[in-house]
Amino acid sequence: MAARAGGLKPDASTDPADGRGQAPPELSSLLSCRMAGEQGSPIAAATKEPTMSSRGQYHADGRDPYHTDGGDPYHTNGREMLNAPGRKRIFAVLALAMLSPLQLLAQQAGITGRVTDLETGNPVSNAAVQVLGQPSGPVIADESGAFRVTVPAGTYSILFTRIGYETTRIDGVSVEAGGTETVTVELRSRALALNPLVVTASRREEKELDAPASVSTLTGEQISRMIARTPADHIRTLPGVDLASTGLTQSYAVVRGFNNVSSGRLLSIVDNRYARIPALRINAINMIPTTDMDIERIELARGPGAALYGPNAAEGVMHIITSSPIDKPGTTVSMAGGERSVFQMLFRSANALSERFGLKFSGQYLRGNDWEYVDPWEVAAREASPGHPRIGVRDPVNERYFADVRTDFRFSDDGEFILSGGLNNSLSSINLTTIGSAQTHDWQYRYGQARLLKGRLFAQFFLNQTHSGDNSYLLRSGELIVDRSRTMAAQLQHGFDWGGRQRFTYGFDWQRTEPRSEGTIYGRNEDDDLLVETGVYVHSETRLGDRFDLVTALRADRHNRLTDINLSPRAALVFRPAEGHNLRLTYNQAYATPSTSAMFLDIPTGMLPIAPGVGYTLRAHGVPSGGITFSDQCQGGFMGHCMRSPFLPGQLPANAAPFWDSLIEQFAPEALRPLLLGPGMRPTDPALGTVFRRLNTDALGPAGGEVFPLDSGPVELPELVPTVFNTIEAGYKGLIRDRVRLAVDVYYANVENFVGALKVESPNVFLDPASTGAFLASRLAPLVQAGRVTTEQIAELAAGLAGVPVGTVTPDQFDAPDLLLASRNFGSASYWGADFSTQFIVSDRVSLTAGYSFQSKECFDFDEDGDCPGSDDLALNAPSHKGSVGFAFTDRARGLVLDGRWRFTDGFDMRSGVFAGAVDAYHVLDATAGYQLPFQPNTRLELTVYNLFNNVHREFVGAPELGRLALLRLRYDF
Repeated sequence: MAARAGGLKPDASTDPADGRGQAPPELSSLLSCRMAGEQGSPIAAATKEPTMSSRGQYHADGRDPYHTDGGDPYHTNGREMLNAPGRKRIFAVLALAMLSPLQLLAQQAGITGRVTDLETGNPVSNAAVQVLGQPSGPVIADESGAFRVTVPAGTYSILFTRIGYETTRIDGVSVEAGGTETVTVELRSRALALNPLVVTASRREEKELDAPASVSTLTGEQISRMIARTPADHIRTLPGVDLASTGLTQSYAVVRGFNNVSSGRLLSIVDNRYARIPALRINAINMIPTTDMDIERIELARGPGAALYGPNAAEGVMHIITSSPIDKPGTTVSMAGGERSVFQMLFRSANALSERFGLKFSGQYLRGNDWEYVDPWEVAAREASPGHPRIGVRDPVNERYFADVRTDFRFSDDGEFILSGGLNNSLSSINLTTIGSAQTHDWQYRYGQARLLKGRLFAQFFLNQTHSGDNSYLLRSGELIVDRSRTMAAQLQHGFDWGGRQRFTYGFDWQRTEPRSEGTIYGRNEDDDLLVETGVYVHSETRLGDRFDLVTALRADRHNRLTDINLSPRAALVFRPAEGHNLRLTYNQAYATPSTSAMFLDIPTGMLPIAPGVGYTLRAHGVPSGGITFSDQCQGGFMGHCMRSPFLPGQLPANAAPFWDSLIEQFAPEALRPLLLGPGMRPTDPALGTVFRRLNTDALGPAGGEVFPLDSGPVELPELVPTVFNTIEAGYKGLIRDRVRLAVDVYYANVENFVGALKVESPNVFLDPASTGAFLASRLAPLVQAGRVTTEQIAELAAGLAGVPVGTVTPDQFDAPDLLLASRNFGSASYWGADFSTQFIVSDRVSLTAGYSFQSKECFDFDEDGDCPGSDDLALNAPSHKGSVGFAFTDRARGLVLDGRWRFTDGFDMRSGVFAGAVDAYHVLDATAGYQLPFQPNTRLELTVYNLFNNVHREFVGAPELGRLALLRLRYDF
């Protein structure tokens, strides 16, 4: 039998927790039996109340059966003792009696190990180590953290507890009979749980409380408690996060407002790789090919991050960090199903082939029936083109799969080379875009990445690609969408310390974006839309004293489509009044460059029918270098402008009167036509006037209103410039008794040159209603006097004729009568806000969380018309008030977890692309339960219910109403 720490001791009860033992029941039974004819023999005496000798053998009077008066067990005075018949029988019986305990001891096994602190690596003494399912109590780790327990051969779950540390459970510890299994466990202190290590704020590892920014962290253990459809489900209740779900897996997320249906303001990265859709620059979190089993943690840094991450990190950074197959080997498979016919399967298999090489495969398949929405635009377009194979044809099935592979090679103690790649295929999904909803089929997102780490050196190259399939289309127009775009990027970063008080980090970024849509998205700009961005940065951390740190950074970026170099400065003063407390004052300036769509978009978004076979195409168009102008002049045109018309070819004066006869032939009653043709042929004819009107797309939706209100004329669109964010923020983070974590952030922000939503920029040409009515009254006066026509009929006919757009004042760059939708820069908007969060570890089993966020304004009324958000206004597209409360219960001994989180969102008005309207306030309760099966500890049964009380609500205009979704999952760890 293998040696064990703390062997069998006299007069001890069997207790694997401390190594003590009593006479095994097999031996006791043998020694208590009576043998016929032997009651007076030494054997009978040997059956009387056996006790244990110091060598672990049993005898009736407590003496060692192999010794007589302490002599040699086999000899007395040099003479052999075995020739006595009685003693031969005694020896035979005792040999038989010894056989049973030796067999039992041969079935015993040992589990040894050492308990250390996860953060420091130091031993954790006095930790209680309990083998679940064994009747004994826990053993206590010694001063070096070492422990040893004796158990029967088998597979066990072990629980480690220590005051001030999180309880940790290790499952699947197998040990063979007579063998010893060694386990190593790292306990995470409560202080570390409340103050974890992060890398996003400074692009290096540091404590969350020491970071010069507002940061929230979700650990892998927290992530594993929920059945998530995408990573977005986890960040929903973090402070400052505005996340709008638009379907079963679709969502749009930003930090601190200004959400959008094609949101990209929150920089989303996975293992330092941009995770946005190439060219479109959309944070399609549901397209990220990463399973929850892979995620080590999620870090969310609020506020501008451009000084380190470049433009388009103006509102924060979400960093998903995945685990290495070397550090986290094993295989996990799960299957889930639930309401809305949802079926989900996930797998992860990671193998540490050696201490330096690991390989991982993971993937997911998900299918379900999405909530449905009826778009009135699509209904109208479908009625106008009833036989069209795509207009308004929605597939409610939401289906996707993805696969991911990663290999790690650690060539030295501080050196690592990582290769990874993945594919996500959205087989069917409905997604909101700035120009209406899109039905996607077989839309793929692919990536490949190579990373090198050596000390403070970091280098990487990655390629992101998208492939839209052959049948993805816009639902309002039926136009096919082709997207084969790709983004390539290279990054290099290094750092060094200068003395004991100065640290520098510096780096270089390069990014090349190639929009490729085969003319479907970028139209006439297809061959002139390449984007190249380069940037350099330096980040400095200076220890001013024991309690003060000064953090500064400067970044310069060059964009090949913009004139000026963008500078992003950053400064922060950090004060630590005591251990575990942090006060900071920061200033950040960040830039958001115009998106590819804002500059190069050229795509029809729908049709506005005027007459059978005649209508206007609504065309979304980017603003190129040099802007969009309306400088062409035509003699006879209203205000000197020119127009193009679907009724006549070529460029024409912006004058509606020449179209009078055509309108009469098309819309006037046949009996009246001869009386109304030829305006100006009679001396008494009033002159027909012209007016401009501009399409109000909101009026075609649920909000209603005047479809073509009067307009003062076209206004040129200058070329787009970057949006500038200037933010001043004060914050506090602190720990109280290693049980409570508090974080409060108050910020003031000024945004300049914000790129607004798409709006109609080209006015239409109409007959003036007043002059039209006067002309009709003049020509039809005899019929009115004869009582054959009423003044009401004349007014109705005048309204009809004056309601027909006869042409469009088109930009100089256009040669078709399309209605132009484009974006422009707004002026300056200022607001302030606050984020509050707390976490309270009530006990080893119960913790509570709460968060609340506030912003001072929801809309900026730039045109000062009292109607906000209008087409010329800037909407926050997020609530002024939102918050959450959550609790978590964990009983690791029983394998039980219970979670609940209640979240509320105030109502708000939104305008995003072609979508505008009100979002009502709502509140939702999500609940999760998980149970580790005691008879199979590698198996977990989990239940997650989103929107437990089925509070039907809508989170974005243009999206369906969402109800309850209950999911049940079975998970098995190999």
